[in-house]
Amino acid sequence: MTRTVGLVSALALASVPAGCASPASAPVATPPAAALAASPPRVVLPPLPDIPLPADAPKPGEWTTWSRDQKMTYMKGSFMTAERAIFASWEPVRFKEITCHHCHGPGVIDGTFRLPNPDLPRLAPGADGFRELLAHEPEVLAFMQKRVVPETARLLGMAPFDMETHTGFSCYQCHVRQG
Repeated sequence: MTRTVGLVSALALASVPAGCASPASAPVATPPAAALAASPPRVVLPPLPDIPLPADAPKPGEWTTWSRDQKMTYMKGSFMTAERAIFASWEPVRFKEITCHHCHGPGVIDGTFRLPNPDLPRLAPGADGFRELLAHEPEVLAFMQKRVVPETARLLGMAPFDMETHTGFSCYQCHVRQG
């Protein structure tokens, strides 16, 4: 299996929160809890600051109905403020300045803001991919699963990924599947 490492260094170039991700994107195939329970490393994340839901945030299910102008205004303002707080809570020096390019990569340059972003690390799908991340990048995996995915989903009025139904906002809104 190709090792899915370098997320930490890749995050310095391209951060991960989602932006204009489509909820119709393919859901992530995450492993059952038992598959990861075989002695996972203990990861303690720093406290997340209280990030209130912005008054201009989309209501559940609204994101896909918003116009491009509405999305751009929200993303550039309230959304980016909240995402900066999320990332700065983890690595404040590295993530002092987060821009649209961190998530959207080349989509910023061509104006599409397309996701998933091919410049972000490609993630191996399924239980094996998650076991590999857990073994090699446990802090990054914990941060993404416990902070970025649920907070970004909340900020976009989307449900976070549900392992039982395989629906909701997931890693693959931003990251391309490996293979």
